Order: sequence, then C-alpha cells, then structure tokens
Amino acid sequence: MIVDFGRKNRYYRWYEMKDIKPEMHDIGKLIDSSIIKHNFENYPDGLKDVPPIKMNPVWEGILQHHCTERDKEYPKSFETLVLSIADSVASATSRHIEVRGKSPRYNTYKLWNPPRSNFHKLSEVINKDATNPKWIAKIVEFVNRNPSVKEFFETFGEYLKVRAEDATPGANITSLWTHSNLTARLYNFLYDYLEKVDDKWFEITTKDKIRAYIHRIKEETKIKIVKIKINFPQRPVRIRDLNVFDALEEVKRKILKEYPNNVIFVGFTELLLILPLNEKLDKIKEIVSQYGFWFEYVERIQNLDQPYPDPDRTMRLINKMQKILYKKLEEKFRKTIPKVPLNKREEVKESIKKSVFEKEPEAKKIAELWKQYHEELEEGVYKKGSVYGDFPSQIDPPICEICQLKQATEKWVDEESGIVEKLCTVCFNIRKRGSKFPKLDEWEKEGADRILWIRIDLDTDELINVLEELYTEYLRNLGVKEPEKRAEIRFSVLSEFNLDYREFLDEFRNKLLEKFGEDSFQQILKEFVSVRIKNLRDIHLVLKIFDEAFTKFFPKFKEVSSPIKLGIVCSNIKYPFLESWRILSDLKYDVHVSVIGKGEIKLSMQQLTSFLRIKIKEKALLHKLAAISEISEKLAEITLYDQNDRDYREYEPLRKAVKKFGFQNVLTYAKIMGG
Repeated sequence: MIVDFGRKNRYYRWYEMKDIKPEMHDIGKLIDSSIIKHNFENYPDGLKDVPPIKMNPVWEGILQHHCTERDKEYPKSFETLVLSIADSVASATSRHIEVRGKSPRYNTYKLWNPPRSNFHKLSEVINKDATNPKWIAKIVEFVNRNPSVKEFFETFGEYLKVRAEDATPGANITSLWTHSNLTARLYNFLYDYLEKVDDKWFEITTKDKIRAYIHRIKEETKIKIVKIKINFPQRPVRIRDLNVFDALEEVKRKILKEYPNNVIFVGFTELLLILPLNEKLDKIKEIVSQYGFWFEYVERIQNLDQPYPDPDRTMRLINKMQKILYKKLEEKFRKTIPKVPLNKREEVKESIKKSVFEKEPEAKKIAELWKQYHEELEEGVYKKGSVYGDFPSQIDPPICEICQLKQATEKWVDEESGIVEKLCTVCFNIRKRGSKFPKLDEWEKEGADRILWIRIDLDTDELINVLEELYTEYLRNLGVKEPEKRAEIRFSVLSEFNLDYREFLDEFRNKLLEKFGEDSFQQILKEFVSVRIKNLRDIHLVLKIFDEAFTKFFPKFKEVSSPIKLGIVCSNIKYPFLESWRILSDLKYDVHVSVIGKGEIKLSMQQLTSFLRIKIKEKALLHKLAAISEISEKLAEITLYDQNDRDYREYEPLRKAVKKFGFQNVLTYAKIMGG
C-alpha cells in the first residue's frame, strides 16, 4: 500500500489534512510520567482543579500517536497513523542505546558539550515542578486553545531544549526540541509519500491490525537520502564579485522553498535531503543552473525505519580507517626508525608499511568496505555524480572572463578605471545585482589598509567521525559492551548539533560586532564575515573571541579532533580577493591565519588556547624579531638562540613557544603582536 504521489501532490492534496501540529505530540513529556502519561490517556486521574480536555486536532495527535500493547489510545485516522510512524522513525533516529538498570537522566547529554552533572528528576531539568497541577493545567489550557507551532516553541522552547527526548542513559543524547522538529519534518514528508488510508478503515480495524500495518510500512518503505554540494565556477576576483555568495544564499533559499519537508541539514554549500524513491534531482538542477552553478551529489536508498544521515557512509568509513592506519604507521616510524642505521632505514620503512597495510585490523576492514562500495554501486543502492547545467556543444569566443564556461555576450565597464570586461549573461546579472555588502564598498573607497576575511567551515563527514568517537566514549563509561560497534550517529544527533552550531555562529558574530562596531563589520554569509581592523594585534583579539566561543559550545572537540575549521586572511582591501578565497575555500588546518606579506599561522584546535597565551613583556622584542625576519627568517631564528645576544634571556618565552608551536607560527605571532 506504499505509493509515491510525486511532485504534483506537494502542491495539490487530494484531501484535507487535519491540523494536528505534529511538533506538539510529545508536550506531555514536560509532565512527570508517574502523574500523567505523556499521551494523556489517563488524564485527569487523581488530579483536582485541572481543566477538562477540549478535543481538537492537536489533542488527537497527542492522544493517538502511539500504538503499543501498553497504550489504550492508538491511531484512529490517517493523520494520526502518519504521526505514529513519524514519531517512531524519529525516535529510532534518536534513541540509540538504552542502558537499563540505571537512574533516568532527564537532561540532554550533548556529546560535544556534556553536562557537568546529571539530573534524575524532570523538575530539576526544566526548573518547574513537573508534578504540580498548576503546571499541568497550564499545558492543558495551552493545547485547548489549538495554538500555533510558533506559540508552542515560544512558550515551551526553553524546556524542550534541556529535556532529553528519552531519559534512559545512553539514549539521552537528543533533546525534546530536536525530536519535536524532526517528527514534524518526517510527518510532512510521509503525509505526501504514503498511500492514503480512508478513515472508515480505522472504524472497523483493530489496534493489532493497525500495529501490524505500521510495522509493515516502516519495514517495507524505501526512501532516498541525498547529499548535494553546490559549486560555483565564478572566480570572485574583486569585491563586486562577492555577489556570488548572495546568489549562493538565494539558491539555498529556493531549494528550501521547493523542498520544505525534505531538507534536513543546510551547510555552507551542502544540503542533506530525504526524498521519495522516484524523485529525481531535475528541479535542483534547474534552480542551481540558473546561476551558472553546478552540484555534486551522493545518494543512498535506505529503509524508512533506519535511515543514516551520511549517504556516502561507506566511503566515509574507508577514509576513517585509512586515517587510523596512517596514524599507526607514523607512530611505528617514530618509535622504530631513529634506532635503525641510516643505510637500513628505507628497507625497514617498507617492511613496516607492508605489515601495517596488510595485517592491521583496519586494513582488513578497508578491503571489506571497498567490496561493499562496489556492490552498492552495481546494485544501484548507492549513487554519486555531478550535475551541470545545459551547455552548448561549442562555445564561440569571447569566453566569459569570470566563469569561463559560456560565451561572453555582455560588457561590463568599470566606472573608476574604465576597464571593460566581457561576461556571459549569468555572470553579468549576478554582478549587476547592485551592492549587497555596503560596508565593503565604503572600505574600498576609503582604501582600508587592513581588513580580515573570516570564514568558519564545517566538515560533516569528519563531524560524524568525531561524534562516533565521543558516543563510543559515553557508552563505554556507561558499561556498554563493544560500544564502538553500537555508537551510530543518526539524523537526530546532527540536528541537535546544528542547533548549537547556529548559536555558536551567532555568538561569534555578536562578539565581533561588540568589539569592532557596526561600521567595521560586514556579514557576507552566516559562516563568512569581514572585519576592518586598525592594528594587526586585532587578529589576536579575533582569535581569542573565536576560541572562547568554541570552548563554550564544543569543549569535547578539543580532546579529540575538530570538524570545525577557522580561516582568517588579513589583507589590504585592494588585494585581489581571489587570492584570499584560495585559502578560505579549502581550509586544511583547524586554524589557518594568513597575514598577506607577513606570514601564516597553522594550528590544531587543541593548540589554540595555549598559543594565545604566549606572553612577551617587552613589545620591542617582537618588533626586533619581526624586523630581523624581513632581512632573513633564518637570521631571526638564529637570534632567538644566540646566547651572546643581549636579549637572550628575554626571548625565553618565545623559545618555549617555538618548541611547542613551530618557528613559523611564532614568528607570525611576533609580527602580529608587534603591530
């Protein structure tokens, strides 16, 4: 009974959907379950001075969203049937390992920022007496009004964010906020995807048959998880070319509008979608190609009851295993090679390589994964590729000077220099949008000597790897056997992370605004901003602001590795932006600072805090070292260790820093702090 109504049904439903507002189905979890079940089927047993339930579609969803042996209430309409399935699937992507025999933990355990203590009573978490009839009455009266979803999150959002979706230790890694949103997203998707069941069927069908039907839908329904990465061929050389980022935001907005119930995750250039099996990517192609963009995609067919958020999971695991192997190889080289005679080292290295890449368990796992990868490709379970717009078989000159993919049919004349550029229609239209970033225009006119381009990047594959590692640690501490085999990261955890990630970006942005002011700040994208600075020492301030925000939101990432990266380029406003973008578009280090003409700093996130604490009392020493490096960096390094130099003793903090962070990082630091 599973069919796909296709895109048409997204706009024209064949029947009315009751407004059950799936986001509110678990509002009862804000009440102590020993008093009232969260589906309210025993309300108001034993309670006095509480209002009666005034039935409406929201109450139908709350009362009927379960279908188990222990529940009296169960789905009695197609809408509540879909809600029950959506809730179950959302729970399956939330509740990973339930550790029985331990006290409940009502507060959400965020893998990247664990709570300092666990709360075993609901009232302690939400800071409300969850057993008090007045609190219960407030919730009932709220639902009786048939409120909007917006009102729901405004009124109860603070409680939803701190209350774990499941209070069982090991399963409490997702908040009720995330579960509520994910259930609603799945409900809206499945409502369009599943075959309509007439309400008359529910009048003559038993709960057991409804349960069996729900089980069959979850077991037999197939869905497609698709990850796309948007690319743009336009090379943003000048300030006016930054309109391409405004176009990128517009593309993402259009995709979200076209797929309101399908997009699960949105990044800088990436989107993760859940789609019907026969849904093609033609509409995304149409949207993206309007701007001359193209996209890469990976997709995987999965069961509805166990969807994974990384459609390229097999390749992710291969890369993960390879990184582990290379770490083992480096460690064996480090321990063994220094003890081997010089003339034997190459032979020993080859022997170690052969041993590691043939005998280590990760090597065997990689072989298994490669076999699985090719089988998935052959079976069509997994697909990957690139999608471009329609190009002519031949491009006659002149070729567009920005994208270099189409014939240039337009001319752009620079008002100041009079330089004429030949552009294609797409690139011409992007440029003529007018200034979307007015501060940059002002700084360009003023000839700002020092500006910072600041970009934060998130590697979603690495994020899943790191969260798996942290989840394994959590389960191991709970006493779970073989935790590494059970620590699976699914949609809910990514959604939970995304909530904190967005708050982190907001805090970083707001702190920059606070320190530098509106006139010296320009947001380009949420993850990409520019700041005008007066002194190179302001780079240290930006790094400190970032480090404090990062440590506040993601302290555990500093113990393992970070999927979040920071790139900063300091240049004159007239410096070709393309050169800055080459660094910012492909961040290879956790922290990469490039001061044009001065040097670079490349750090891991674990090093950042201690690096920022390098102390030099005399600023003159920094000026001296920076001045010597202008003649020769090697001479500057020799000066640090020259015992005859009169400043030798004062250089001791820098010598310690060099040992810890490397000379190039410390030299650039000296140039920055020297002004």
